[in-house]
Formats: sequence, C-alpha cells, structure tokens
Amino acid sequence: MLDFFRRHRGAFLITLTIAIIISMSWYGISQTLSAKEKKILPTDVALTVFGKDYSVVDVQRAQRYMQFGSQYLRPYDLPMMLMMLSSDRGMGGGELHIFANLFVLRHLMEEMGIRPSDAEARAALEKLPILQNNGKFDVSRGQLLEQAAGSQGLESEDLLSIMKDSIGLQKLQEVVTKTYTASPLAAEKQYASSYHAFKGSKIVFETDTFKKAATVTDDEVKKYYEENKDQYKTSEKRAVSYVFFENPKDLDKKPLEERQKAQNAVVERVNAFNALTGSREKPKTFAQAAEQTKEKVIALPPFSQDEPPAALKEEGNLLDLIFSRPKDAAAPAEAIEGSNGWYVFDITKIEEPKQQPLAEVSAKIKEVLLGQKAAEARSKAVNEARLAISEGLKAGKKIEDIVKDKKLTLQPLPTIDLADPPQDVPNAFAIAKEAAKTPVGGISHGVDFDKGTLLIYVSSKELWKRPDSAELRKNQVESLSNQERMVLFQAWFKKQHDAARVSFAKFG
Repeated sequence: MLDFFRRHRGAFLITLTIAIIISMSWYGISQTLSAKEKKILPTDVALTVFGKDYSVVDVQRAQRYMQFGSQYLRPYDLPMMLMMLSSDRGMGGGELHIFANLFVLRHLMEEMGIRPSDAEARAALEKLPILQNNGKFDVSRGQLLEQAAGSQGLESEDLLSIMKDSIGLQKLQEVVTKTYTASPLAAEKQYASSYHAFKGSKIVFETDTFKKAATVTDDEVKKYYEENKDQYKTSEKRAVSYVFFENPKDLDKKPLEERQKAQNAVVERVNAFNALTGSREKPKTFAQAAEQTKEKVIALPPFSQDEPPAALKEEGNLLDLIFSRPKDAAAPAEAIEGSNGWYVFDITKIEEPKQQPLAEVSAKIKEVLLGQKAAEARSKAVNEARLAISEGLKAGKKIEDIVKDKKLTLQPLPTIDLADPPQDVPNAFAIAKEAAKTPVGGISHGVDFDKGTLLIYVSSKELWKRPDSAELRKNQVESLSNQERMVLFQAWFKKQHDAARVSFAKFG
C-alpha cells in the first residue's frame, strides 16, 4: 500500500487534509542562518532584544515554531501580525524583524504580567478548525497534529507555547487599546457612505449594435491570419488505453466492515496492476499487466482535451494528467482517482497540432475582427456621449434634453441599495459600485457588462431605510474601532520595539 502511494500521485485521499503554505521568507531565513556560512556556530548571537542575546539556534527554533503554526494551525495568524507590526520599518534585518517582534512580544507579556495558562492554550488549540469534527474536538486529529509536530522537531509543549504567544498578543492589544472607541460621528459618516441607496437611469451601448454596422474585408482576414497563424492550429490529440476500477455501488447502505472490505478489494486490484507495470526488475507493459490481472482494457481513439469522449467528460483531473504527461515519457501507466472509481491509463498515440488552412478558419477570423471593430466603435461612442453629457450638465441642461439631442435612450433604474444591490437587477453590483463614486446629478464612467457598456446617471442618493439599521450602525462603530485600535497598537508596539534597541548580527 505504502509503495503504491509513493509511486502514484493522486492514488489516495487522506481523511485529514492539512493545508500547507510555505512562505519564501522562511526559506530566506534558513539560507541566512544555514550551515553554508562556515563561520556561523549555533551558539552565535543572531540578534539582541532588550539587552538579551538570542542565538542562531533560538531564531531557527522560532522559525520552525511559526512555520509549523502557519502550516498546520490555521487560522493561526501570529506570523502575519508580527509582519504587520514591522510593516512601517525599513529592511534592516530583513525577515529577522518577525522573530525580533516575537521576542519583543514575549518580553512585554512578561513585563505586563500576561501569562496565558496551559488550560487557556489547550482550549484555544482544541477550538482550531483543523482539530474539529462535527463541531467537536477530535482526539485522533490531535494525535496526528502531535505526530506532525514531532516530525519537525517540536514537542506537545511547543503547541501550547504557540497558542500562548497568540493569546498573549490578543491580551496585550486589549490592555493597550481596550478603552478606545471610534468617534460616533466618524462611524455615522462611514455608515452613511456605505448604506446609501441611489436613484437614476442608464444609457446602454450594446456591442451587437456596433457589430451590425461593422464591415471586414477579405484582405483584412488574410492579413490577420498571416500575423496570427500560430493561433489557428488543430489541438493536440492523444489516444489512451485505460482500465477502470469502479467503486462498489451503494456503499452507504452497507455495514462499516463490509464497506471497508469492498473498498480494500478495489485498492488491491489497483495495487496488483501497478505492481506489474511499476516493477523495477521486470516491468510489464500495460497490455501485459491487463492480461495477467484479467482486467478489461478500454481503448480510445485520439481526442483533444477540449473535446474528450463521453466516458471521460466529467473526469477533469484525469484529462489534465493525460495531457500534461511529457511526450517522451517512458514512465509506467499512471493511476488517478475519478468521480466513481480509479483509472490506470497508458498513452498509446500522440497527434501533434497541425496548421489549419485559411479557408477553414476565415469565418472565425471574421468574427474576431468584427468584435474588435465593434468594441472600438462602442468605446468611442461611450466616451463621446459621456463628454457631451458632462458638458451639458455643467451648462445647466437637463439630462433628458441632452440624451434626446444626442439620439440616445435614457432607461430608468429601480432604486438600488449601494451596500446590498438587488440580485434581480442585471449588473446591479457593477452599477452600484460605479454609482457610489458618482456625485448626484453626474454621469458615471463606463460600466462594462457582458453585452456592452452602460453609462449611469445619478439623480439622487439617500440613506436606505432598513429594519436592521440600528444593528448595522453598532457594527460600524465596532468595525471602525477595531481598525483604529490596530493602528494605535501598531504605533505603541513600534515605540516598544524602539525601546528594545533591537540589533542584528552581521554574518559573513
């Protein structure tokens, strides 16, 4: 089983999927403090914070510590917060500022008596989504997490320490900024700007209107073809032979033991087939393996990825693998899980792309050129109309008179909530976004949509009367307060960082 899993990508789904994001900054630190710097010893001082020296080992441990948190303990955001607290400083020390901030944080926690308990850290750890199953802490997931920590040189106590730092940062923020509340007036202004509704009209410029007026000559088609020949080739086609190991049907209706037995039987068939084709000593061909295991082989004639046969239409991952396999690959047949079972396939033929003659693609090219000309004409008409309307409005003319003079059509729009545009109004979100930036009595910039471009005339704006306005106002105050508390905390933390007199060692 393990050998098969190692040799064949995509062969099994792991029940507990752990999202792994490895930041390049960690790699940069490793390189800075790696053994390739011959003169650096693990005990050498890497940085100094509040007069305390931290060795290369200390920093490497902090690196491993936060990397593990970022990989496995999402949404653990301590590294991101420490980055933000360094965002207004120069590049002196590079990414080491993150670790300097960690040591500054720990010093401040100790100084201010913030000491999260093991119980607090354990409770926070158990609430992480990665350790939850149906809304409850899953002991087996916790054991897997401990194993993952051990593989990176961390112990169970380190997991608690990671959470203690995160809890400590939150508590430190509360101590520094908990009494601050945003100005009610500022919050009300933000609420008013966010929850306006507007009334207005639209002027529609449809692409099809301009396409009907456009013309394309044969010479233009020929010229475009000569300049873009590479775009007009047939798609590469590949022929494959495959064996389909179908999953047992109605598994959900069977007892657990019987279900596992049926699933294992499928896996054993896949393993048996691949053991033959992937053998290091005497590998079998795909056909030989099929004959020996008595599995049914399905042969498909050449097909392109964008026009697969009906049997594979819903198997996007399989198609990607078929067409991404190198043309000169001598690798054995590959296995991949599909929607209803496993596929083991072999590529039997490859047809290279061929140049399509002009006659075959002239209609497509003509359509492309008509689209380009229509888009250019539409863009010109929109710009001219917007300029004429803007100048007319500044001169005191009514919008109705201006559009009539320009032979345009003004279509009324329903009242649209700028914060929550109605879903039953076409393009309401894009219209609301542009209307929010357009003054009352003004004309918007062009709003592109699938059939063309719109211009929006804003006749009025008013606060939208909503049954939840009191709750929204309360949330607005809290949101604005949180934003401003973060700014205050960043400024306060910067002063503490400056007082820490952080210095970085220069290696090399």
